[in-house]
Formats: sequence, structure tokens, C-alpha cells
Amino acid sequence: MNSFIIFSGFLILFLLYQLAEANGQDILNIPGKPYSILLMFLLVLPAAALVARWQDGVGLSAYGMGLLDGWWKNYLFGVGLGLTAQSILEWIGIQLGVRRGARFRFSWRTLCSGLLWTLVTNFPAATGEDILTRGYLWRFMQSSPLLAFVLVSAAVYTLNHVIRLLTRPITDWYHLPFLGLTLAYALYQTGSLWFVIGLHQSGNVIVSLMRQMMDVTNTVNIKKRIIFGVLSEITMLVIIALAMPLMMNFP
Repeated sequence: MNSFIIFSGFLILFLLYQLAEANGQDILNIPGKPYSILLMFLLVLPAAALVARWQDGVGLSAYGMGLLDGWWKNYLFGVGLGLTAQSILEWIGIQLGVRRGARFRFSWRTLCSGLLWTLVTNFPAATGEDILTRGYLWRFMQSSPLLAFVLVSAAVYTLNHVIRLLTRPITDWYHLPFLGLTLAYALYQTGSLWFVIGLHQSGNVIVSLMRQMMDVTNTVNIKKRIIFGVLSEITMLVIIALAMPLMMNFP
């Protein structure tokens, strides 16, 4: 397959994702929010399937998102592993003063409903981004060395947040390259985008649940926040690497 077709497919998906992101960031004002945001992100998925077929692939399976036996186990394992690790890391962050929580208001109803709601509503955006910045690249780089893939994927993942890069301070996006490395590593080692989607969503879920259950603020010490954030991502990478033998037991 020639490079023009590969680049064209990526560009189509990139532009669709950025339109949805712009609507979510209120740069575009498409009526019906938040449903129009959800729908625009959701459209990236069938578009990706069509692009794969255009490129002689088998729909979303081309990106490691097939419905083979065990796909749901990979997804749930990613969610469970991510939630467990992220919860512990956020607790450590609070103990170290990187995060501050006030007016704690825990309830099992809030926990369960918030978890389910965030997983469902966040799925289109997280999945679209995982296809674009990891699954699509993985399809054409499976024979490349691990280091090459994770570096390219992390760079594309960071640049995919171009709106955030241009409009927000570094403390809102410094972690993106490190998160990109971690999730790209998970895909390269497992070949399962479902696992990666679960991991990706778990971070979004934890942030959402914390905001629902307490008033969260970050330390004004930027250096402390960045150092803790980088170390947290490195820790996640180590945890995922250690969890690989468990993944191998799934069908």
C-alpha cells in the first residue's frame, strides 16, 4: 500500500476527530450539546471501519479492535487494572499534597452510577483517539521495533491535542507524551486495542469520580506537580509490563 493512501486515511480520521474536539472545546458551537459532541466522536468509529476497508482491512479489527473471543475480557481487564492503579496513585498524590480534596461526599450510588455513566459517555472519544493515535499506526508498524512505534505513537497522541497545546498551560498537557508512551507500549505488547481503551478510560473515570465526590484542587507548585505526574506515568508503565503475563492467559 502506498504512503499516500495511508496518509489520506489518517488525515480523514484526524480531521473528523478534531472537529469533534473543537465542538467539545466550544470553538465550534454545533447545536444540541452535549449530545452533538458525543455523536461527532461516535462518527469516528464507522469512519475508521470504512477507511480500513478502503485500505483492504477488515473493519475495526485492522486496528486491534476485533470481536474475537476474549475481547471483552481484555477491555474489562484494562478498566480494572487502570482503575486500581490510578486510584492508588491519586491517593498517594493527595497524601503528598499534589492534590487537595475538600468536602468529601462519598456514596456507593455516586460511585456506581458515575463509573458506568463515564465509561459509556467517554467511550466514543477515548476509542476514536485510541484508533487514530495508536491502532491506526500499529496496523502499519507491527513489524517496526517497539521503541520506534511507541515514540511515533506518543508524538502523534500529543499532537492530536493541538487545541490543548495552543490554549492551555503546560500543567494541563505535560503528561500527554508519557501517557502516550504507556498506552502505545500496551498495544504493541498485546495487540489488543480493547485493553488499551480500558486503560485509557480508567484515567478519565478516576478524574470524573474525584470531581463528583470532592472538591479537587492541584498544588500551585508546578515542579512538584509535573514530577509526580511523570513518576505516576512511569509507574503505570511498570504496572502494565508486570501485568502482561496475566493478559497472555486470556483466549
